[in-house]
Amino acid sequence: MSIFIRIWFFFGLVILLGLWFMSSAFNQQVKPNVRQVVEDTLAENANIIAMLVAEDVYENKVSTPEFNDKIQNALNRKLNASMWQQDKQNINQQIYITNAEGIVIYDSQGLASTGQDYSRWNDIYLTLQGKYGVRSTRAQYKDPDSSIMYVAAPIFHQQQLIGVVSIGKPNSSVQPYIQRAEDKLIRQALWISLLSLFLASLVAYWLKHSIDRVRKYAQALAPVNQAPHFRSARELNLVTQAVETMREKLEDRAYVEHYVNALTHELKSPLTAIQASAELLREDLPLDDQQQFASHIHAQSQRLQTLIDRMLLLTRLEKSRHQIDIQSINLSTLIEQVIQQKYSQIHQKNICCHTDILPDCFIQADRFWLHQALSNLVDNALDFSAESAKLSIQLHPDQKNHVHIHIFNEGEWIPEFALQQVFDTYFSLPRPGSRQRSSGIGLSIVRQVIEQHHAAINIENLQANSLPAIAPHHQGVSVSIRLHCNFTQSSPVFQKQLK
Repeated sequence: MSIFIRIWFFFGLVILLGLWFMSSAFNQQVKPNVRQVVEDTLAENANIIAMLVAEDVYENKVSTPEFNDKIQNALNRKLNASMWQQDKQNINQQIYITNAEGIVIYDSQGLASTGQDYSRWNDIYLTLQGKYGVRSTRAQYKDPDSSIMYVAAPIFHQQQLIGVVSIGKPNSSVQPYIQRAEDKLIRQALWISLLSLFLASLVAYWLKHSIDRVRKYAQALAPVNQAPHFRSARELNLVTQAVETMREKLEDRAYVEHYVNALTHELKSPLTAIQASAELLREDLPLDDQQQFASHIHAQSQRLQTLIDRMLLLTRLEKSRHQIDIQSINLSTLIEQVIQQKYSQIHQKNICCHTDILPDCFIQADRFWLHQALSNLVDNALDFSAESAKLSIQLHPDQKNHVHIHIFNEGEWIPEFALQQVFDTYFSLPRPGSRQRSSGIGLSIVRQVIEQHHAAINIENLQANSLPAIAPHHQGVSVSIRLHCNFTQSSPVFQKQLK
């Protein structure tokens, strides 16, 4: 059972229990309270009538038709009243009078015959004793709604007790008010229950959704994920913080394990070559062979140095993922600087380098990392270019404040299977004319730098037909980078050739 169903179920159970206790309290408190109000009213009426009939009782006029007509006219009076949305038309009360011995001398409804002894009924008995007299009698057996409440008051004449008047009112006459209150309470309880269950569903869904967010965040364990934050939910934020701390520790451990394994694997091949060459140099070899093995050791040492430098660079880049130094830089000048730094390599391979660079193109970027990315791309292009091949580097504006950097090197195409993997860490292809592979880190650095600048990079095999600086029908590899910029063109686009 999901936490959503559990929370909703238990919340609903609490609501139902609350309604049950409310109903019980109504039956135990509301009904008796209503009858207490009725008793209070009857007690006041009984004392008023006792004062009004005192003279008639003293003069023995209560048994006369005139007295009966007076009482009946009063009891049959039409009220035409609307009380609490209930229409009240008739007076629903009974009056009977006894003498000082408790003998009935008058009954408004004729239920008690004249001369009947009521001295043992509580209302009459207690009143004759000088106490407050009240009783409740059921008109029908075991039917509480058929009971009649009687409240008595003493009749005095010149400070002498001469009789008792008792007023009775059926409880059924107040039942409509009680029933209306019950119905209203039930309707309100139903609305409250539905609203409470709806709110409980919202709270349960919020809790489930929040817990799912924490769970998904914990499952992803990716540094690019933004840790979820919850308003008015300190406990969930503490859980997220704990997961974040755990994630960082696990990442650090996995990061170290990953790079130790990768570095061990990458260092194994050049170290084996150096060890083999060193062992051969211990033997008595001709001078030419010694120089060959010494050159081999030097080349492998340079390879190790390059590998270590790039590993450290990649580590630095990944650990400073959210701390790149964004500033305004002149991209045109930066590209020219990269080309000038590669001049010796270009000259050594007799590469014909064509540049078509938009001047004064300013962008918001990290100068160091963008320089590293462009340098790696040019290095890669030179490595895969044959002797006297052509290299094209272009910087052109694009619509919507973007510029494109195109780097094209004439040479063999990248195999189709490798096009989707060239930016993966440690993936590399053998250089033309050599079985030796690179570290496979350079293009991985390029991809991460481009991603951190929210730019796009694409690599594809291309015919040079669309590049006017190069003779048509030459094939090669093209790398395209799309960057956001704020450029000003203060001078015409210049073209330069380096040979």
